[in-house]
Amino acid sequence: MLRTVSAATRCFSLANPTSKRSFSSVITLSDEEPVKKLQDSSKCILYYTATWCPPCKMIKPVYEALSSAHPSVTFGKIDVDDNADAAASARISSVPTFTGWNNGEKVAEFAGADENMLKDLIAKLEAQ
Repeated sequence: MLRTVSAATRCFSLANPTSKRSFSSVITLSDEEPVKKLQDSSKCILYYTATWCPPCKMIKPVYEALSSAHPSVTFGKIDVDDNADAAASARISSVPTFTGWNNGEKVAEFAGADENMLKDLIAKLEAQ
């Protein structure tokens, strides 16, 4: 069972009908295969979220704004209720959780709606 953690793309096509690009440059992923392709292909951040999660709702506009401001990093979003297999495979136990990837290697992971940690993760990826 997931718990919430409270806390004060550029265009990228996976040629998958279950993926869709939102206006904010955040790619909504809906199964494990596109998640794996995204992790392996570029510098990316995956945001595990749920519609019922208040901290997720709080950080969502921040994440969307950062996605537009940092085109060198691909931003993905996975709803853990709609994609339980992808969340289980990633061993996600709380939402929101953010994972940072560089060419298939996980470089960071944190849980919570912390804007500063998210900005630090972006800076870390951009520096690599």
